[in-house]
Amino acid sequence: MDIETTSELRFSSELEWLVEEQAGRVRARGQSLEFSVPRSMGGRGVGTDPEGLLTSAVGACYTATLASLLTQAGLPCRTLQVRAEAAVLDHRGPRARIASIEVIPTIRGADVSLVDDYQAQAERARRHCFIGRHLRSDLDYRVGRVTLDPDDGGEDGVLDVRSLPPPRRHQTIFALLDRLPIGETLTLVNDHDPLPLRYQLEATRGRDAYGWEYLEAGPEVWQVRIQRRQ
Repeated sequence: MDIETTSELRFSSELEWLVEEQAGRVRARGQSLEFSVPRSMGGRGVGTDPEGLLTSAVGACYTATLASLLTQAGLPCRTLQVRAEAAVLDHRGPRARIASIEVIPTIRGADVSLVDDYQAQAERARRHCFIGRHLRSDLDYRVGRVTLDPDDGGEDGVLDVRSLPPPRRHQTIFALLDRLPIGETLTLVNDHDPLPLRYQLEATRGRDAYGWEYLEAGPEVWQVRIQRRQ
């Protein structure tokens, strides 16, 4: 039996422009969005704008691509946030053009000890992003610095390392403690007494660099409040 196949997918949207209002509306897949020319380019600046729509399209494709690649690579990621920024040159003249688009990922629930692996996947996502591949060749499409946050998405100031492989726990904890502002605290949740971590902190950061207070001491869960003092 012959199976009908096709190599073509079609996507469509409907656009309407109200001349007197100098604004329009785009409708796609049941969603509606107002747009206009931005004020910086002589328009009304209501709703979004064509430049923002293009930037968002690139950012959306990049975000979905990066999320898929992180999963395939087995890199921890609980939440992925991407900021997409475009720069327009000659924006008030007939030669106005988008000169660059930069995507800047923030990965939460990440293993901060694997920063090179995350950056590599971020660059790979740029090359594989379907929409990005259709940008003109002279447009500078690039990836900014990847930000990794080990926060597991739970309560602020709480780091639960029980799901991390033991060899990576100290690397993750130290990376976060080194970024902790003086006077702030971090509550560490572990499946064993983290006393060796305290000894390591005192040996490498100084005996008075961090305060240490047990909130829960086993037998299955240990919680320690660590305060950065200097």
